[in-house]
Amino acid sequence: MTHFAVLAVLMATSHTAQRGGFHRTFIYDPAQIQAWNRSNHVDTLEAGQSGSSKFKPMQTLTHVSVSGNFGGIFNVNGIGTASSQTESNEISVNTNRPLTFTANSFKPLSAANSSVASMGSITYSMALYQGTPNHIGNLVSGPVSGTDAGFSGQSLTLVDAQIPSDGNLVLVLTRTLTLTEKALGAYKLVGTGNIGVTIN
Repeated sequence: MTHFAVLAVLMATSHTAQRGGFHRTFIYDPAQIQAWNRSNHVDTLEAGQSGSSKFKPMQTLTHVSVSGNFGGIFNVNGIGTASSQTESNEISVNTNRPLTFTANSFKPLSAANSSVASMGSITYSMALYQGTPNHIGNLVSGPVSGTDAGFSGQSLTLVDAQIPSDGNLVLVLTRTLTLTEKALGAYKLVGTGNIGVTIN
């Protein structure tokens, strides 16, 4: 019996272009965001002033944290064509600001840095829910989906009115592998892509 493994690699990125390996965990540092807010004051006129302005700090400090695993591995035994069970990652989000999550740079399956798209594909989807990874609540945004490069450009937007009072949300990212060609030997197939996070 032939054994081969399929590796789906999803690198987490933010608007600051953080990158990492297939078990990437990243956390926004609220202190850094607050420092940025303090250094970028809002220019407003004080009441009763004319022709001059005074800098005032923003009244609401931004808090955004995103943490979790964006990658996964499919372990496939045998030879043949089939679709896997859907695998998922639950990403913890806490925010008091609107956000947009965007998929980009997703590519067809590759082996040894060469495309092997004829061997199969990975269908991805993402959706945003209230709650935490241990207690997923109501759907907030999505789902959106696509296969391989077709997932690039898909996005979820969280607006002010959708932010829970405690700020807790879960980004659920799923992957389903479909093999369309018989494998001849042992393979490590790789699917790559990025999920970008933008503070609106």
